[in-house]
Amino acid sequence: MLNNHSHFSLLEYYLNHNDKLNWVLVTIVSKEGSSYRSPGAIMLVNNLGQSHGLVSGGCLEANIVLHAKKVFDNEQAHFVEYDMLEEDGYAAELGVGCKGKIGVLLQYITPEFNQLLALLFQRMQMGETSYLQQVFLTQNSLKTSLNELVLFDNLGQELLTTQQESSKISNNALANMIAENKSHCNATVDQDEQSLTKISAPTNLWVFGGGSDAIALVTMAAQMGWRVTVVDHRSSYARNSNFKHAAEIIRVHPDDFSAFAQFKQIDAAVLMTHNLNLDSAWLRLLHENNVAKYIGLLGPVERRGNVEALSNIADKAWLMRQVNGPAGLDIGGELPESIALSILAQCHSVLHQRNGLALSGKFINNDKN
Repeated sequence: MLNNHSHFSLLEYYLNHNDKLNWVLVTIVSKEGSSYRSPGAIMLVNNLGQSHGLVSGGCLEANIVLHAKKVFDNEQAHFVEYDMLEEDGYAAELGVGCKGKIGVLLQYITPEFNQLLALLFQRMQMGETSYLQQVFLTQNSLKTSLNELVLFDNLGQELLTTQQESSKISNNALANMIAENKSHCNATVDQDEQSLTKISAPTNLWVFGGGSDAIALVTMAAQMGWRVTVVDHRSSYARNSNFKHAAEIIRVHPDDFSAFAQFKQIDAAVLMTHNLNLDSAWLRLLHENNVAKYIGLLGPVERRGNVEALSNIADKAWLMRQVNGPAGLDIGGELPESIALSILAQCHSVLHQRNGLALSGKFINNDKN
């Protein structure tokens, strides 16, 4: 993957480079007001002073690396708070202007940490959701609990801990977090301030069609940290040299497709085979398995009608609800890169249940008078 900020990409990088260097895990564990990144965001710092990932817009990372050096020196976790509301603090000196406060926990990665992070990464590869618990403030003078990390499954069952004994958790907080599908919450247990973070698998995008115009879409999605699978049975399509950033290339005709276990993990799909029969066949399989929160279909409205007719899908309500054709937002441009940006912007907004409109509230006035 090209992405260097998602949990999946950072853990993948760490697990491939952890044998020769020492590392510190940096996590945003609390937040008040506005900030560039949300609680749960991570970065990694090694003992050479190199950092990977972001917990701010790039303004706090250099200072965090300095704090990481202290953690390397004594192998003890360290909590730092950056208050952008203070007029004479470090954040104010930077002129950040976010008007918020974030708490950052730095933890030395021990062999026990390594084992837990490897399990977390494995679960992400399998499409599983997990939850991480960290203590960032404690009344214990030894502050040993700050060195702890606990992993739970999607039902709230403890899977692994870096502690010697079972962890103290807020069962209500974790249960409510799971029930309400929250990405993060803070809880207090025995005067310990805890951070609970939901860690989801990367967005699983399948691109049906491995033509030249799909290269930009696959590359851009990989840059976003998405796991991209390209599907095309045609020998002159989906060449490995063109799709270096695809997690997987599947060469199979829809009539011969049988990997339905993989199919059920799809979050989004884009149909761009440039062949009516192939697009309709893949659309029919997507409908039969009722997967993908987003389905994008390349081409004009008339072509969409032809593909849907050939698919023989009787559920017109499903077609209206799930199929986006023409795929993408109206941002202008006709090059593959512009089309990729348009499709991924729409797909991202659907997956995150947003409206895809300008954050400023402005709209484009096409009146040329």
